[in-house]
Amino acid sequence: MSRTFTPVDLVQLPRVDSNGAIALASAVESAASKYNDLPASVTEAVAQIVADRIVVHQAVAKTPGGLVTVKEADRRVDKVGGAFHDICAAWASLAEFLPQGEDAQVLMDRVFADGRRFVNLKVKEEWAAVETKLATIDREGLGTQIDAIGAAPVLGLLKQMQAVYGAVIGTTDVPEEAPEVRESKDTLLDSIRAYVIQVAGTVKRGKPETAARADALLRPIREWESTKPSKDKADSEEAPEGAASGPGTGEG
Repeated sequence: MSRTFTPVDLVQLPRVDSNGAIALASAVESAASKYNDLPASVTEAVAQIVADRIVVHQAVAKTPGGLVTVKEADRRVDKVGGAFHDICAAWASLAEFLPQGEDAQVLMDRVFADGRRFVNLKVKEEWAAVETKLATIDREGLGTQIDAIGAAPVLGLLKQMQAVYGAVIGTTDVPEEAPEVRESKDTLLDSIRAYVIQVAGTVKRGKPETAARADALLRPIREWESTKPSKDKADSEEAPEGAASGPGTGEG
């Protein structure tokens, strides 16, 4: 079997989703922008990355939900989960007058015994808390009580928001991306691979300055790490893109 030497064969990139590909491309562009004397081949490779990154942005913008950051996913679960709690609490306040109030009190006792504090937890702790509440509802068959107070649509929305939340904080698998997003992302990654090859080709034996420049240009790729949620929810801006230790990490 003959060997091939395509960019895909020669360059292994960190495993990233569309968010990660955009962020990685931006980091590469930033590193290259610090030099005004790059060889034409490298400059052209950077220009291609810029063009392909814009295409990925446009493809993502056309998909439902767009780019969801950790902060946005957290906000959505806070809002929907908090609303679900408030609906149950409002009905429970009428337990002495209405049977629906009694149903709601069951939900408050079994699902929201901790009140509303779960919306103020750190991201992974909040995800786990909401996951436990959803599991309790399923395990104890509390759908009847939820239907009685008309909260089924809110529960359904919370489950959707929770699935996205888990994906963007890295607790659950990232949902499969739309074909057009995946294809444009793959094209962008190919452009980054081509850039790596062009940069590597600028290193000249006996000229350490060329090696130093190449090292700086490729550092964003070599040192790439997924963006992890901050311990402080307010500072958690980006979604994780899959852990990677550098160019030697295979992309699946």
